[in-house]
Amino acid sequence: MRNLNSYQQRFAVLITQKNNMKIRKNILIVDHTSDLERQVREPLQKQMEEVGIATLVVRAKDGAEAAIKSENQKFDMVIIDTEVPRLMDGGFVYGIKSYKNTQDAELFLVSEKEPKDLPENLRNSKVFRKPVNTQDLINAMIEVLNSEHSGSPSGPSSTTSSTSATKFSVDVRVVNAVIGATSKVLTQFGVQNLAMGKATAKSPHAPLLGEVSSVVDVKSKNFQGYICISFDKGSFLEVVSSMLMEEQTEINSENQDAVGEINNIVFGNAKAEITSFGVEMTVPRVLMGANNTIECPHGSAGMIIPFTTPKGNFYIVVIAIPPTI
Repeated sequence: MRNLNSYQQRFAVLITQKNNMKIRKNILIVDHTSDLERQVREPLQKQMEEVGIATLVVRAKDGAEAAIKSENQKFDMVIIDTEVPRLMDGGFVYGIKSYKNTQDAELFLVSEKEPKDLPENLRNSKVFRKPVNTQDLINAMIEVLNSEHSGSPSGPSSTTSSTSATKFSVDVRVVNAVIGATSKVLTQFGVQNLAMGKATAKSPHAPLLGEVSSVVDVKSKNFQGYICISFDKGSFLEVVSSMLMEEQTEINSENQDAVGEINNIVFGNAKAEITSFGVEMTVPRVLMGANNTIECPHGSAGMIIPFTTPKGNFYIVVIAIPPTI
């Protein structure tokens, strides 16, 4: 079996990649003089780059060009100077929330008009009266883009910070202890030839791959999140058969409680090792059935480590969540 210490390093790399990954956001600016684009582009790109979001700014000189550009590219945000030519008398503004490439875009308006004087479908947009304070506009754009990056609802009430959305810590000692305890306990139960696969990033919101899973909440000075052990049918029946010293062929009410016992022992062993780290762990909770998910906040990161046994697979899933502010 591969050296467990290598997984400490691997997990640290995965989380670093998660924090440093470049998410791209496409922004359409409808601005006939290019003044608005010139004021916004560079400071926006610089500040978003600092939190791992790359922004692509596209300019259209009027409503007709905006309609053409939005036919071929999806936009996350649209900034409109409402005084540009061929805007209010064309179809772009009136169809902006129904076109597939702009229907989900956050809409900002720079206008001389009061919101009540704008077309009805634009009145709920973010409106900045001319002469616009460029920094106020950029700050509002950054707030929305950060919120979208972390998966939080966008809009005026969203106050997600870039720090909480993209940065959190992982205590790899906890992960390593669970890996070691799992291998030790299953070997004691008679499961032979365990093979540990490559740790990879996993969406924290994706369904678990096993049919019988156990989850614990973990919290320490350097880590906050969840650790899950998820068995597929084959590996679970293999372990249970060894435990009960009787061949099990189906998951049923008589043997499904065994997962709680298995994981109590596994996590008990791990907890004994990491008590000195100041780690708090809850009692394992059992999830029965396929496609279960672990509820976690937006901005979380996940990792999965697959194991194979002679009769199936099981998985250790680690989810790190952003610290609460």
